[in-house]
Amino acid sequence: MNNITLNNIEQVLGAYEPELSQNLTKLFAKLLERNQDPTFVQNYTGAIKLRFREEFRTRKGRDPLSFSAFGRACYAAGIVKTFLAVVTSHLYTQSQSQPKERYIGQYNALEALAEFMQTGNLTERRTLLEDMKKNHVVNICLSHLNHPLCIFRQIAVYTLSVLAHESVLGENSSVTEVADIIAAVCRFTLEGPEFFIESMRSPSTTWQSQIMFMGATDVPAKRAAEHVPRFYAIAQECALRTAHGLLCTAPSPSRKHCLDILKKKPEILDLLFDCAIITRPPWYPETQVDSIACEVIALLFQWPSHIVPGVSTPQDNVFRAQEWKAMTQAVAILTSREDWCEKIIEVWMKIEEEDWREVRGWFDRVEVDYHAFELPDEDAFGRVFKHRGTSRVAMLRLVSTLSHAAESCGITNAEVESLLRMAYLASRKVKSTSELDHNKPEDRYMCAERMEEIFRSPMYTMSLNMRVDAPFQIADESIMGPTALARLLVVLAQRKAFDTIQGLKKAPNGLSSSTCLNHVQQITNPDVIRRFLKIALQRVKAAMDKGREHSRKSENDCARAAFTSAAELSAALVAFDSHTQGQYSKDVLGARKELALALGNAAEMAIREKRWQQALYFGSGAVNVAENIPPGEHLDANIIAKNKRRVEQARIGVSAK
Repeated sequence: MNNITLNNIEQVLGAYEPELSQNLTKLFAKLLERNQDPTFVQNYTGAIKLRFREEFRTRKGRDPLSFSAFGRACYAAGIVKTFLAVVTSHLYTQSQSQPKERYIGQYNALEALAEFMQTGNLTERRTLLEDMKKNHVVNICLSHLNHPLCIFRQIAVYTLSVLAHESVLGENSSVTEVADIIAAVCRFTLEGPEFFIESMRSPSTTWQSQIMFMGATDVPAKRAAEHVPRFYAIAQECALRTAHGLLCTAPSPSRKHCLDILKKKPEILDLLFDCAIITRPPWYPETQVDSIACEVIALLFQWPSHIVPGVSTPQDNVFRAQEWKAMTQAVAILTSREDWCEKIIEVWMKIEEEDWREVRGWFDRVEVDYHAFELPDEDAFGRVFKHRGTSRVAMLRLVSTLSHAAESCGITNAEVESLLRMAYLASRKVKSTSELDHNKPEDRYMCAERMEEIFRSPMYTMSLNMRVDAPFQIADESIMGPTALARLLVVLAQRKAFDTIQGLKKAPNGLSSSTCLNHVQQITNPDVIRRFLKIALQRVKAAMDKGREHSRKSENDCARAAFTSAAELSAALVAFDSHTQGQYSKDVLGARKELALALGNAAEMAIREKRWQQALYFGSGAVNVAENIPPGEHLDANIIAKNKRRVEQARIGVSAK
């Protein structure tokens, strides 16, 4: 086509090959002409963006995704270099302002690349990401987080989130780049909506509302200013999803990689905790910002998938020399941060103190007060409690992990005692679905919250219908609560602190104001400990039953997660018994048998999925436990033999890889 004008957009972009490629080559050259009409750039970048968006929407969940003929032609014609050049040309200054169409064109160009990414298969996404990185997309996005126009801050965050969780930015970035991005998106999240509100109120920049209101150019400044906090809050979620996507990769990043991120920017931990305690905003009550932040913290201290914390195996030397050394150094960075223990407790207390009835009222008013387009429904309100549950188990996971490094990282008794109450509260009985009083919605909400578990794969695996071993897993509160409490009690038992605690007349120095001496003495009272141990053993057996149920349905990954969580809690009970000189041996009778069974079953699930390293570690752990099991636990000799066969099968599998 000889003439490419504003009047023939559909003909230019809708042509068949070879004309389409010829048109795009000419078009991309015209977009970069020095004195090009801003409306021309705005309309063509917008039309291409909408084509990509429509492609993704119409094919999502049906055909396997891959670039369309249009997408392949755009890529071959140089869309990445062209559109990123459009984004970085004509920088905004208040003294030399360009027409608004210029900036909407730049916005469209960056959004078009994000939409384009989501139309490809994994290979195409990798290639596209590589090209975008060569053309400095990360630096462009990071610099745009301080752009004088709020829409560019929003689109920069959105683009980074797409690159991180719909592509493989986490796998393809240096430690420095990952650390810089996480710090930057956290700071964006913590800024609050004031800059966005002022942008809508200012006569010179209120035109940006047409981005929020789907192209409408007549939105009153007052209405725009009322809605924009919600627009910003959605961008906050994108920001934290970026951090999550950088760390939730398949396979998981090494523990040294996470350590190096924290070494590069240790303040990331402070920023993430600040994000985790952000108060739920009435303009976006369905927010997930706090729960995503909690997950990111947990991801930084995640255990390798073949390790059950507290279980020793003959292969431990390799783990301790490499991964565990990095993990303890990472924990040391956390425990060196000011008020680290109070921050964990503050996350917990924020959830405990939130009034669900007030939140319910915000859901009912979000359309009237903040002009929400898509109203959060009853399902969205129900998800609030699932996200609260996510935050809770992520913090319990962190506490449990910290306990394993308590000695090497100098965690004080007062800090351990400060964490007891949250772990104790998390160990309470929760009504099962069959016990719920359907006239009490709070029962239903609490049940949803306490039954929430984390089972995450990279986001792109869902849109591409890929099956991978979920690299990020945390058990629900019924297991994580007792595990965290048992582990804290293990630390105190190792230090022979129980008699000292019971004899105290005043709270020890450094005890958190969220608890008191009475709480600490109650939780460490021998009678209370005995009741807890009985409950914890029941929880182990319930997790084993859950694993067997998944196994019967051939849900091997879910079964393995249930068995390893049962094994971790069993191991904590065994460790507690080992450090209390037989005082509680009767109360934990059966824990060693359950530990051997859980590890053996986990090994079997790993074998079924041909995950040989996991099978070897779990199976070896099971054999190791059986060697030291007292006769009173009545572990069947056939089980011991079966676990030895599993270890041999796993060794053959590892050798054949």
